[in-house]
Amino acid sequence: MFPKATLERLKLYHRLLSEEKKEYISSEEIGERLGILPEQVRKDLSYLEYKGKPKVGYNVKDLLEELNRLFGIGKSTKVIIVGAGNLGTAITNYPGFANYNIEIVGIFDNDPNKIGKRIGDLVVLPMDYLERVIKKFNVEIGVMCVPKESAQEVANILVENGIKAIWNFAPTFIKVPEDVIVRNEDITSGLLSLKHMLEVKERKIKKD
Repeated sequence: MFPKATLERLKLYHRLLSEEKKEYISSEEIGERLGILPEQVRKDLSYLEYKGKPKVGYNVKDLLEELNRLFGIGKSTKVIIVGAGNLGTAITNYPGFANYNIEIVGIFDNDPNKIGKRIGDLVVLPMDYLERVIKKFNVEIGVMCVPKESAQEVANILVENGIKAIWNFAPTFIKVPEDVIVRNEDITSGLLSLKHMLEVKERKIKKD
């Protein structure tokens, strides 16, 4: 099991390596480009089976393949989205998922004004169709882009229909069985973190 912070950095390394053209790359290069100490890069990568070569670095192709296995990128992953508002639409239209073998196979809403609307290659379906789409594509991941008032109800529906992991963008916490994985995304907390870092930076400048 990887520490959460390490896992987050490994995702950054994967993105960087996906765009790298050189055959080898050092921990110093990775660290410099991502703003991470080389020692931390080496420690993070030590969790992997693949090891770099002293004075040479890491073979980009081999390291990328190791990270692909870690994140299950070789396996096709089907995903559904509940909530066809601005956020749900943006996620559905994001082209980068294809690079990671992730396919959005359905988007759902209970708003009559949104049902039937075309978003990319998909048509917004009513919630009544959710069960059959999950079964047809063997979907395990659901994305929730719904108001907090309906979040728990939607989570219950997803779990009842076999969803094993939920990416929750609703501004609230949801309760699910222990065997269901939840990742909560709080856009506000991200901005608050940036505000805090700006405050710290400004205080440091004034102090100096």
